[in-house]
Amino acid sequence: MRPPLHQRFVDKAQAAVTAAVEVYNKPAFAYREETFAILALNAWELLLKAKVLKDAGNAVKALRVYESRPTKSGALSKKVYLKTNRAGLPMSISLGACITKLEGTAAKLPAPVRANLDALQSIRDNSVHFVMANTTLARQTQELAAASVSNFVLLSKAWFARDFSRMLNLVLPLSFVAPAQEVKAVVVSADETRLIEHLKDLAQEAADSDGDYSVAIRMQIKLEKSVLANASKVMLTKDDDAVKVTLSEQDIRERYPWDYGELCKRLGTRYTDFKQNQEFHDIRLLLMKDEKYTKARYLDPGNPRSSKKDFYNANVLQIFDEHYRKK
Repeated sequence: MRPPLHQRFVDKAQAAVTAAVEVYNKPAFAYREETFAILALNAWELLLKAKVLKDAGNAVKALRVYESRPTKSGALSKKVYLKTNRAGLPMSISLGACITKLEGTAAKLPAPVRANLDALQSIRDNSVHFVMANTTLARQTQELAAASVSNFVLLSKAWFARDFSRMLNLVLPLSFVAPAQEVKAVVVSADETRLIEHLKDLAQEAADSDGDYSVAIRMQIKLEKSVLANASKVMLTKDDDAVKVTLSEQDIRERYPWDYGELCKRLGTRYTDFKQNQEFHDIRLLLMKDEKYTKARYLDPGNPRSSKKDFYNANVLQIFDEHYRKK
């Protein structure tokens, strides 16, 4: 049986974003920043069209562009006609029109997603002004690319129950592409300077938005030389024979930033049906058995019987999403 039309659009969107990721992950690929922006925007347009189609019961007219035509009197006709392109084929709505169509629905794009798309459009539209992106623009594009793919994965799962997280592995960090000192290079092009400032403004506009979606995602990588010939790999395990790695106080606070009060505040903001009842506490107690989600901090670290306070990693939201209805 042939899949619904909107699912075919999702498949095509997946192909486009996969191409964008594969191109971007090639550090020697010329114009990869501009190419990523073009392919990623195409993927987003297809994904949003798929959502418009799904909400319209797969009626293809929801994607068509219609126009009035001049009558003999010179006035525009009340009847609308299908608008065609130069090849005589029906025109479909643009990315911006898709965003507008979804504006008044439950599928309205979050502000960080819209800002991220605006930034990618700026890179695409202004790519004619620079032959090769300098390291500042390259770093900004990297951060925008990481956020764009993350947003794409989240909305694909929310709208179509399609999980692309395992097949979309972005992004090759700039640390492996250019030496750190090059990142601080002075920008000499006026066009590049204006574009960089515009991208900063877009990122700042939605920087304080709470939720899963992002305008830009910055990754930091720290490389240290090992005194051993073969450095050991690090992973979480309960094996008693494994080499133990100690996290500093700062490391723990960064990895587990929420206390109980902040957790409840976040859940109350995120879900329509959240209550601090027995169901909630049962879920929380299960999460406390896994250090992926929680970490207990003791008043006396050497005494497990001393007073303690539990802190939570943002990964807990993935579990609570399965039990509560998101706003």
